[in-house]
Amino acid sequence: MALPAASRAEEVVGPTPTMGGSPGLHASTGMLGRSRPDVGCSGYGRELTKNSENPCWKAIGYSVPDVEEQRRESRTEASTRRSLDNGVVQTGELDHAALLRSLADKGLAVKPTASGSHHTLECDVVIVGSGCGGGVAAAVLASAGHKVVVVEKGDYFTADDYSSVEGPSMERLYEQGGIFCTTNVTTVLYAGATVGGGSAVNWSASIRTPREVLQEWSREHELPVFAGAAYVQAMDAVCARLAVTNVCREEGFQNKVVRRGCEALGLPVDAVPRNSSEEHHCGSCFLGCPTGDKRGTDTTWLVDAVQHGAVILAGCKAERFILESGGSGKNGRSKKCVGLVATCVSNNGIPTKLRIEARLSISACGALMTPPLLRNSGLRNRHVGQNLHLHPVSMAWGYFPDTNQITGKCYEGGIITSMHRVTDRTIIETPALGPGAFASLVPWESGRDMKERMRRYARTAHAFALVRDRAAGTVDGEGRVHFTPSRDDTEELRKGLRRALRILVAAGAAEVGTHRSDGLRLRCKGVQEKDLEAFLDEVTVPRGPLQAGTDTWALLCSAHQMGSCRMGASPKDGAVDGRGESWEAEGLYVCDGSLLPTAVGVNPMITIQSLAYCLSVDIAESLAQIKKHS
Repeated sequence: MALPAASRAEEVVGPTPTMGGSPGLHASTGMLGRSRPDVGCSGYGRELTKNSENPCWKAIGYSVPDVEEQRRESRTEASTRRSLDNGVVQTGELDHAALLRSLADKGLAVKPTASGSHHTLECDVVIVGSGCGGGVAAAVLASAGHKVVVVEKGDYFTADDYSSVEGPSMERLYEQGGIFCTTNVTTVLYAGATVGGGSAVNWSASIRTPREVLQEWSREHELPVFAGAAYVQAMDAVCARLAVTNVCREEGFQNKVVRRGCEALGLPVDAVPRNSSEEHHCGSCFLGCPTGDKRGTDTTWLVDAVQHGAVILAGCKAERFILESGGSGKNGRSKKCVGLVATCVSNNGIPTKLRIEARLSISACGALMTPPLLRNSGLRNRHVGQNLHLHPVSMAWGYFPDTNQITGKCYEGGIITSMHRVTDRTIIETPALGPGAFASLVPWESGRDMKERMRRYARTAHAFALVRDRAAGTVDGEGRVHFTPSRDDTEELRKGLRRALRILVAAGAAEVGTHRSDGLRLRCKGVQEKDLEAFLDEVTVPRGPLQAGTDTWALLCSAHQMGSCRMGASPKDGAVDGRGESWEAEGLYVCDGSLLPTAVGVNPMITIQSLAYCLSVDIAESLAQIKKHS
């Protein structure tokens, strides 16, 4: 049984030990000799009183959103119930005996081995991961009448559990507590680790796959799935299920800044579709949407899956797929996947091994976690863990005193509602930055400067340049990612960063700057065009702090990870075929962002879900034929 909502909320917001680091970059900079004192991070983002407050917040103009009031204003029948409870087994809350009873109650036959070393479950499909890929796959397959088991290492939370308190929420909802950096310390990675995956914590942007990208993938990569009408129909189905809206009734502070600056410069600015209502004005959806207005897989596709009998094992970690010899040999597949081995730890700390036997198996745990799982299972295709793309991001900031006509605070309002395209590879959007993440991004110059920057937190707008990167990183194991942007990518980021700074100046900022380690900034009062141009000429996107031969450094950020098990027309071109099936093991599929042949260039949620929809429809038909002839 799940914990009561109140207890689970306390679990998310409750006091946590003071940690030297915030949900952001400090874990990376902490290994350097040039990091800022811990108070710059933990003091603003993680230290809480018994009342879940922080004494610094008032001084910096910050307050945690009143989630109870937001819930009352947006309360619907759908948002008041735990819509997955009929299908979720929260394994970490149960002892061994209760776990076995719960599995049986959910319709899963449990067979213990004579030795007691593990328990065996049987189903039609086992899916690892519950995010954009896994959630859609679970819904499509369960709706087709197949018995589906979803294995998710994260826990299950609902809108009533979310507190919007930055530090504790990041710890429970993100990979490595939101402190996840590449091994070569170039890029900080943000990836969801909860039921719903990244869709539970992303920024709502619901942008369809650009037409030119679909053409590239279908023609240059010879992948027919992206060429047909079925993919367009899948995007329609996905947007309908997420109830995507194209209008934002009231933009937040940062998006108003971007829109104002673009209009002043005569630059185009596009409205960004969102998987929420037009009225949704929540700036804390990156910590889980407290009203339930944002529609992640945990409130859409997984609900559909559970209604059709799917079971979700939350708090259960996949160890390896079970591969046996005896594949059909079709397209060189000599092995056959017959299921998954997973481990869950009961509430008394005792681990339980589960052998989940399945006709078909799907890895959908994202571009950072699927490669290690496939490698642990014995796959050796050279593309597994290669070709990683990150949509690297570099940020600019602008300070707007209260006297400025643009109203609001940086943490209020929809996170991304406006977008400006700089080049065919670079866009400008706005981020979600809580005070802890903000503090960890700010270059350390002195204690006095740090306090002044934090005092201005609420009225500091950020805009970032995001690049469709061509450099390819690697996933070398669980938690081990290597990425270095190419020279071309870096130049694109520089163009985007210069444009973002121009936009901030045009919007009326009193001061603008970047997060380069030397604190590059410009006071804007009375600035002439020549002065601005001279400042922009100084703007660079330096390498990470561990790179040799640099006096200044900066860290990139990434919330989009793609391509590390890409599809290919042959085993020489990709880790899986155009249907998502492994080139090495029959019956083993991949269904997440790691499939994408290249970076997509825009927020990838709709792309990943649409591809998952197409592949899952095909998998469901294949499974029906397997059952028919078995």
